[in-house]
Amino acid sequence: MSDQELRSMVLAFRVSELTMLLSFGGKSSAGRKQDLQQRALDLIKMKNPAINAKIKELYKARNLETSALGGQNTYSKTQSHGGQSAASEFLTQTDVKLKKLPFYDVLAELIKPSGLVPSSVDRFQEGLVQFRLTPQQATEIVSNRDLRKSDSYPVQIQIRFALFETTSEQDDCFPSNVSVKVNGKAVQLPNPIPTNKPGVEPKRPPRPVDISPYCNLSPIGSNSITVSWTPEMYKNYVVAAYIVRKLSSQDLLQRMQKKGPWPIDYTKGLIKDKLKVDRDSEIALTSLRVSVNCPLGKVRMVIPCRSTTCSHLQCFDASLFLQMNERKPTWMCPVCDKAILYDNLVIDGYFTKVLDSRLLPSDCTEVEMKIDGSWEPKIICGKPNFGSTATNKEILDLEDVEEVSVVKATPAVTVGTEVKTKHVEEVLLIDSDSDETGTHASSAISAIHSANRPTTPALPVPPESSMVRPSSPDIIVLD
Repeated sequence: MSDQELRSMVLAFRVSELTMLLSFGGKSSAGRKQDLQQRALDLIKMKNPAINAKIKELYKARNLETSALGGQNTYSKTQSHGGQSAASEFLTQTDVKLKKLPFYDVLAELIKPSGLVPSSVDRFQEGLVQFRLTPQQATEIVSNRDLRKSDSYPVQIQIRFALFETTSEQDDCFPSNVSVKVNGKAVQLPNPIPTNKPGVEPKRPPRPVDISPYCNLSPIGSNSITVSWTPEMYKNYVVAAYIVRKLSSQDLLQRMQKKGPWPIDYTKGLIKDKLKVDRDSEIALTSLRVSVNCPLGKVRMVIPCRSTTCSHLQCFDASLFLQMNERKPTWMCPVCDKAILYDNLVIDGYFTKVLDSRLLPSDCTEVEMKIDGSWEPKIICGKPNFGSTATNKEILDLEDVEEVSVVKATPAVTVGTEVKTKHVEEVLLIDSDSDETGTHASSAISAIHSANRPTTPALPVPPESSMVRPSSPDIIVLD
């Protein structure tokens, strides 16, 4: 067969055939179709019998597929909104990588990330792509369908949009004014989120779209996806389609438990590092307090977990966190508000042991961790804690006291394990008995002596210099 005939075959190839040929010849398969064709034509110049046979094989398979489709062309193309064909086509097999979605397992890739490229200067652009299910794929989708719900597909066909960016894995992102039709039926996309900013177009929530109810779930016919969008300056997008299995929060929790808990010694090492003495710092910590309640539900954690990328020791409940992200996926740490990945979540073995310990009372909300990695419960009582209250006015309740006493005190204020003294002004306490009710009642009245509040005339207090005080304690008894 002459080189001219081989060239004619190669020029008739779609991008899929060009990709297979270039992969067979050891050449790069990334780029526009024109680039792929040029590389394929260069392969012909090598006069390699194996490459020539591969060209004939691909050409024959293409003709058989075209005949089966009734002469329809299955390669992707872009069109202007007027319906006229344009010269540019979808970019296929790009290097764009989409981020893995925790609640979906990818079973097959129907359409690789393909670039949405404007074909003209028109405001609205339209692109078309087709795919066909294999018998195994069609059986997998239909057999797992929930017949009780007409639109419930545990195994589903899913399309995703993302920015055309190859420097990192991309999140889902919809093009401007996008609309999708599958086999001529309009697909319901996520509703745009309203915004109060003037001149800003509302954005759709970044999530995949299940198109299973609109597809032909049979290996006999093909499915066509038509995408209409408005091009943006300096922004291009890609579209991809997959067969996925939908997972629940309970499925993800079981996978976390199968990985096993994070080692106890690792968490102890973090505690020691945080309590390590820093010679450059004026303040040295000797203990840390961590809540045993989940910051999300405000109740005691059952399965404490945290991300390995976070530096804090505070955990949150794994089950509650996964349930919240199943309803509205944000994947933000509830402690430090940083973006985290499901693959980085671990069950903390140290705090699991703390929560399971009999030494932890049911009404305890905090534990204190020592520098050696040990811990002890901290119960916050309902009564005022004068050792930890930073206030200038201390009101004390005393019972069965018949004297009027002037008390001077400098109570200690405890912050962590550091002790500081705080001056408290003089407090006048009066206690009396009531004979009218026949019962003993004690009351405490506090009078703060300061420049802004004069002394009560009924109870004058002589200046400190003129008072005759006993050596200890400083008490004056009035008859």
